[in-house]
Amino acid sequence: MSELQKIKKSKPSFVPEPSAILEDFRIAMISRHASLMGRKEVFMGKAKFGIFGDGKELAQIAMARAFQLGDFRSGYYRDQTFMMALGELNVKQYFAQLYAYTNVEEEPASAGRLMNGHFATRSLNEDGSWKDLTKMNNSAADISPTAAQMPKLLGLAYASKLFRVNKGMKKLKQFSVNGNEVAWGTIGNASTSEGMFFESINAAGVLQVPMVISIWDDEYGISVPKEFHTTKGSISEALAGFQRTEEKPGFEIIKVKGWNYEALLQAFQEAGELARTEHVPVLIHVEEMTQPQGHSTSGSHERYKSKERLDWEKDWDCIK
Repeated sequence: MSELQKIKKSKPSFVPEPSAILEDFRIAMISRHASLMGRKEVFMGKAKFGIFGDGKELAQIAMARAFQLGDFRSGYYRDQTFMMALGELNVKQYFAQLYAYTNVEEEPASAGRLMNGHFATRSLNEDGSWKDLTKMNNSAADISPTAAQMPKLLGLAYASKLFRVNKGMKKLKQFSVNGNEVAWGTIGNASTSEGMFFESINAAGVLQVPMVISIWDDEYGISVPKEFHTTKGSISEALAGFQRTEEKPGFEIIKVKGWNYEALLQAFQEAGELARTEHVPVLIHVEEMTQPQGHSTSGSHERYKSKERLDWEKDWDCIK
């Protein structure tokens, strides 16, 4: 039985209206072409380095559909489609960051101070006062060391729990609506081998916080196949002991294919609802993703991927 058939058998499918499907396709295509153009710009010497989100578009759109105002993102450098789907990033701003343009109006995430592919929203007004974060899409500024987004993600999710259980924090209404906010995280499959990932996952399971961590699994860590850096070659299998049971709390673990639009929408809706209402951490292992341009502009995946693998990636491209 396929992943989609399993989901259909268990629960009714979540399918948007045709106009929404077309909008998702439009966003995916814009993001993909931004990735393709960005690589060309680096190779023409207009930017120093490029790392892009091609191949991850569909899962990020599904995540954006489950994201609500007041929620926070703590992710990494391949999440451009997610930010575009939320309306928090446009193509002009995306390229302004690639060129490290030091104009805060043109590059609001960091005025060119962050590495390209790092995404942030501003929590303060110009006078230094706090904005009402409950009425915003919030993204914590990305950080270059891989897996370093995980402790930040844990802290954001724990803050939401504290706003629900600590009566003394109820008056801070510009930060939370009774802990209704979910912290959404993303990470590449290779970075799940790092200590900060395991520490944060363990702590989230102990604390039972509203955290959804999505693992974009394209089966490689730069040039290293996943069987050489992940136990069992699958992070969800390696973490199976974290799966919650009726007797003991833990994580909800969901596996879904990165090219399966309907199943992705269903998975992220279920994960968001569970984390939001019950404050249960959820891990979504998104498998069979592709990376059409390779890891970054500093290498060529044709050097380490077989012809069969490269052909498979073309055939199972999520937009296709």
